[in-house]
Formats: sequence, structure tokens, C-alpha cells
Amino acid sequence: MTQTLRHAIPNSCSLARLLLGGVFPFIPVEWRLWVIIIAAITDFLDGFLARLLHAESDFGRMLDPMADKAFVLMLVGTLLAEGAIHPLWALGIATRDLAVLLGVIVVVFQRRWQTACQMRPSWLGKCTTAAQFAVLLVLVVWGETPMWLLVLTTTLSTAAAVGYVRGYSLPER
Repeated sequence: MTQTLRHAIPNSCSLARLLLGGVFPFIPVEWRLWVIIIAAITDFLDGFLARLLHAESDFGRMLDPMADKAFVLMLVGTLLAEGAIHPLWALGIATRDLAVLLGVIVVVFQRRWQTACQMRPSWLGKCTTAAQFAVLLVLVVWGETPMWLLVLTTTLSTAAAVGYVRGYSLPER
């Protein structure tokens, strides 16, 4: 297998998640559960396949978390626009994703490329993503989310946002 193909396979999973987030507002409500499940599977597969195929790359390290954030923001935005989630809970769930998005914009405008490349996923970030997917799944399936899950996800999201802000504010090495 060529090196290009090895890199394309895991990156395709991340790109699929970006695409799923982009079409989420336009798909039938009945399909939403499956879209979230497929996105969660691609979130697991991209990193797993990159390690398995020895195809880890800076591009993939940036694409994977960006796909996660874009997917979550599109879903939360869609559900917020439809009135399915309270604005404060939407903000709480998306805090980390908004912080990362703003951080990326800042480092890009400051031309601090290495800072963006050096940001590595943390267990807190991975737990936040899992909690966000859980909230979105429960909300899409049952139309409401238990308070404990909202509080947990908001807490994780806020803590992860603080970690990302600290990471982005470090001087370039």
C-alpha cells in the first residue's frame, strides 16, 4: 500500500465527519441518530487506523480534532435553531469547541503555525468529545437530556476549553 493511500484512509474518516456535520441541518430527522453513530465510529476509526497503518501526520492531527469540533458545533447549532436545546446548555456543551475555533483563528492570524501543530489531544478532550456525542445521541433519540449528563458535559467542555486556551497562549517553541 502506498504512503499516500495509507494516509488517505484515516483522513477520509475525519473528512467524512466534516461532511456529516455539514449536511446535518438538511437531513431528515429520522436519519440523525445514524449520522451521529457514524460520526462517532469515524472519530474512533481515524486515530485507530492512523496508528495501525503507521499513517500519523501533522495534517491528520489537525484534521481529526477540527472535524470533531465542526461536527459538534453544527449539531448543537442545528438543535439550538430548532429550539431542541436551551441556549445556555448549547453554549456549555460547545464551550471547548468555540475556544478551540477562536484559538485556531488567533494562532493563524499571528502566524504561529507550530503552536497549532503542537497541540495534542488530551484525555480530558477525548472524554469531552465522548460526553458531547452522548448528549447529542440522547437528545436526538429522546428529545431531552438528563440534567446530570448536561452538567457533566458542560463541566468537561469548560475544563477542556481552559486547557486549550492555556495551550494556545504558550509561546512558540
